[in-house]
Amino acid sequence: MSIRTALIPHKHVRFSDSIIGLSGYLRQLLSEPRTLDELWAQIDRDSSGWKSRPSFTHMVLAVDVLYAIGAVQQAGDGRLMSEQLP
Repeated sequence: MSIRTALIPHKHVRFSDSIIGLSGYLRQLLSEPRTLDELWAQIDRDSSGWKSRPSFTHMVLAVDVLYAIGAVQQAGDGRLMSEQLP
């Protein structure tokens, strides 16, 4: 699967399998500062509430998207936190 195919949902990729969809879900989890390992532990379990099980690479790409658009910021000690909306 190419990055473009995984990034944007289309008729062959479900929203829950797209990086954009995963980014939105991760942003909800970042209401308090968390490390990548803490995020991974949350979405890797069966009771996470997310419809698919993303790979660690997809999770990191989703965090990269959030950082690139300014939706998350570094909170110190290697933790990330969601940027508060005005």
